[in-house]
Amino acid sequence: MPAPASRPPRSAASSACSKPRPHASRTTPRTDGRHIDNGVVSGYAIRPARPGDGDGVAKAWLDFAEYYREIAPEAFQAPRADGLAEWLEGRLLSEQADVFGRVCDDGGEAVGFVRASFLPPHEDAERQVTREVALPRIYVNALAVRRDHWRGGAGTALMRSAEAWGRERGARLISLDTFAASPVSVPFYEKRMGYERHAIVFSGSLD
Repeated sequence: MPAPASRPPRSAASSACSKPRPHASRTTPRTDGRHIDNGVVSGYAIRPARPGDGDGVAKAWLDFAEYYREIAPEAFQAPRADGLAEWLEGRLLSEQADVFGRVCDDGGEAVGFVRASFLPPHEDAERQVTREVALPRIYVNALAVRRDHWRGGAGTALMRSAEAWGRERGARLISLDTFAASPVSVPFYEKRMGYERHAIVFSGSLD
């Protein structure tokens, strides 16, 4: 299941914004790293990235791009493939206190990843219009899963791990952007994750 969020905190292309209500997790981490969601074991282990994960996460990223190019070729492009595995692996392996990165492991192979950032309350929150900027929150920069692992629980397990990390940091909200016309990601976030839409992002050509 791809969850098309790939932008830097407020990463690469989306035209709708989904912001969830505070959500009580129904996922229980097990001692073997796997997760139980609504009583069902996902079959996947969520773990920190390690050297050698680049090829797997690059496949997930390329599948992500291919899917969106199929439904909106005017808005999405194929990422440059050479060096992609090393680039993604480096980002996931980087140690940053306010950045969370995990991979989804299936039999020792990385089949997806999530990367999120912790955002503290805005320094001028009392002068802003939206309430969320006054809250400590998590922004999901990127979530991608290999296409042959969609609808198997990988995306859910990755998102639940990001939610759990956010709660540990004291976050009150998790948010992300996704493509409004996607028949896969929108139902995933609304029905599977229980998130709500709160904004629409418009764009227009200046050519």
